[in-house]
Amino acid sequence: MTTPEEPTQAVSVLVSSRYRLDALIGRGGTAEVWRATDTLLDRVVALKLVTVAHDASSARAADEARTLAQLSHPSLVQVYDAGTDDHGRPWVVMELVDGETLADAIRRRPLASERVAVIGAVVAEGLAHVHARGLVHRDVKPANVLVGRDGAVRLTDFGIARLVDSAKVTSTGLLVGTASYLAPEQVAGQFVGPPADVWSLGLLLIEALTGHREYDGGTVETAVARLARPPVVPTSLGAGWVALLTRMTAREPADRPTAHEAGLALRGLARGELTTVLPVAVQPVVDPPTRAMNAPVPGVAPTAFSQPEPPVRRADPQPRRSRTQAVVIAVLLLVIAGGAAGVVAAQGGRTATPRPVHTVAPTVPQPLRDELQRLVQTVQP
Repeated sequence: MTTPEEPTQAVSVLVSSRYRLDALIGRGGTAEVWRATDTLLDRVVALKLVTVAHDASSARAADEARTLAQLSHPSLVQVYDAGTDDHGRPWVVMELVDGETLADAIRRRPLASERVAVIGAVVAEGLAHVHARGLVHRDVKPANVLVGRDGAVRLTDFGIARLVDSAKVTSTGLLVGTASYLAPEQVAGQFVGPPADVWSLGLLLIEALTGHREYDGGTVETAVARLARPPVVPTSLGAGWVALLTRMTAREPADRPTAHEAGLALRGLARGELTTVLPVAVQPVVDPPTRAMNAPVPGVAPTAFSQPEPPVRRADPQPRRSRTQAVVIAVLLLVIAGGAAGVVAAQGGRTATPRPVHTVAPTVPQPLRDELQRLVQTVQP
């Protein structure tokens, strides 16, 4: 969703004979976000209107409204109403956060460490609430974090959140989200649970602290880069940040803290305390824009588990992949090997320096890139 430099003026349109559209404040590929007035309750709200009426966008808007309606937490945008207009276009009325997205703030300059810690803690606490109710956000990124002029922080855009059903999600796989922030298990087509949101939040925090996006490039290159190397966590951020961010972006989901644990550690960092999250070996990390990367999702009616289970370390790998999926992963790794060799050679085994080290995601020739994209999208069982 992009934000116009100057909001469009009111168009004197009433949605559902109740909501007056006052100013356009954001526009995306399939939807617009308007500052609107609820003429019944006389309050200012945000109204998201789907402008491209097709089944996928309509279903996403309905999903977002239903998901947010289940949730009530200070860290999450509150939904007030939903419906369709006279043209059959879905709309969702939500709390209006008067401010900007975290992505907009980062474009100007990196944020102060204490401010990032507070923002991260608020988002982590919201995610903990979401996870406790059997949901995974799946698209945690700076553009989906709203920062109000009054300091309020809200996590939004639950349009691709899905109820977690381990049996169905593990068997079908799911590649949905924004390429730059996908967790390794999302890229590999493995089980996607709450740890994926923690990984994405870790990447968001690195970007907020350094001003650089970690994984950049075309869709395929961006996705596979995280399988070739971990993100770079500059040592200049301090021992507490390095320990926490290294844990949050660990390759294995079971090695990451929960959202609740991350929130506690971030509150400690905001107070100037060292994180209490169990330390792991510090690994070097780098810097990179964002594009949506969606794979078809089977139309299975999702169900929520009654009690979310914490990630458990297993001696065996993730659930057995099909032979086709294994072949695709092998091809991806072979492609990565060529690009990663240059990265490893450039680093020469050195430890992370106080300044972020810029590396380039592995590149893939266009013909092979197209074929890999096709394979990634069709490998889901």
